[in-house]
Amino acid sequence: MKFLIDSFTACLGFLTRLAPPRMYENHVFAAAMWWFGVVGLILGTLLVTPFAVGVLRGQPWIQAWLLLGGSLTLTRGLHWDGWADLFDGWGSNATGDRFWEIVKDSRNGAFGVIALIMGLSGQLLLMHQLFAAQAYGFIFFAFIFGRAMCVFTAYLGRKMTRPGQGKLSMDGATTPVALFHLCMVLFFAWILGGWRYVLPALCLGAIGLTELYSLGRKHGAMNGDFLGAAVIWGELSAMLAGCIALNFTGLVFF
Repeated sequence: MKFLIDSFTACLGFLTRLAPPRMYENHVFAAAMWWFGVVGLILGTLLVTPFAVGVLRGQPWIQAWLLLGGSLTLTRGLHWDGWADLFDGWGSNATGDRFWEIVKDSRNGAFGVIALIMGLSGQLLLMHQLFAAQAYGFIFFAFIFGRAMCVFTAYLGRKMTRPGQGKLSMDGATTPVALFHLCMVLFFAWILGGWRYVLPALCLGAIGLTELYSLGRKHGAMNGDFLGAAVIWGELSAMLAGCIALNFTGLVFF
């Protein structure tokens, strides 16, 4: 029981501000991968519920801006750093050690700034559309799908890791962990929108996984920046899939 509690608090403290960050043994941190989707569920519930029960209803731009700010605050903007760093490396067309020097550089380059603008504005626009349709469930699911995408990416990259904290996460991305998150994704996606939501969500997620894996293969390794980028791609994919589902049906799903 203590091991389960420790792995959960390690995950919660690493991914959010909801638990104090602490040092854990490597095997505990690796086991935290089991909880990534659960932490996404907690984040989605905390962030979306106030708006779902009526806070600022009818003002979707303000709702979207506040939710995006709340997400950045609770997660410390953790995954956006990886998103920007990876796009800097990708956009440079560098290879070998030079690619990893760019990715690990704490300064943002032009491609990283472009990626941040596109990613943040994309989330804001998608949240606005879903809030306007009162389709709160799709925004809630984005937090689950983003963390599940991180698990799937770690699973694909577990045999080509680089030293660092990302390696511990990849070590914990075992087959049972990946299958658990796949079942979690399918369950919530089906409940929220049926096949009209499941199909676009999985297709968009698969595009991101393919690109991340291909980039890792090209450069011989994957690290924590790949995992952070996977979270952002998953969140964007879930919300875009929600807009697609609404466009097909005209229905509102919670």
